[in-house]
Amino acid sequence: MMRTLAAIALVLIAALGVQSWRLSNAHNKIDEQVKDLAAQGKKLSAKNGQLIALNILTQTSSRAQTQLYAAAEQNGTLLRDRQRTIEELKRENDELRRWADAPLPDPVIRLRQRPPLTGGQSYREWLSANHPVPPGRSRTAP
Repeated sequence: MMRTLAAIALVLIAALGVQSWRLSNAHNKIDEQVKDLAAQGKKLSAKNGQLIALNILTQTSSRAQTQLYAAAEQNGTLLRDRQRTIEELKRENDELRRWADAPLPDPVIRLRQRPPLTGGQSYREWLSANHPVPPGRSRTAP
């Protein structure tokens, strides 16, 4: 009977050891998963911050684009109004019509001439170069 009790006690101790080992492994796995979840939470938080910043940037860009479209529409309206006013004035005034239809004088045409520009750098180079006003009739002060 003692042997049987000892055997039962030994089996119970062995079972308790196995269960303790399994419980320890389960706790270790849970700890690893908690660490992984915390790392993933930090990554998600960073991505969420990036998405919020991108959303703000998109909204700001959209508002700016809307403002640009409104300004372009307003400028187009102003230009049409000016052109209409000029046409009305030309219809009313023969002298103004002859002046507006006349070709520009050569000195004015030369002032507007420039080489073809292919980008910002070529424009800066052209501006930086010494470009005196082309010779023409000079005006003297009275």
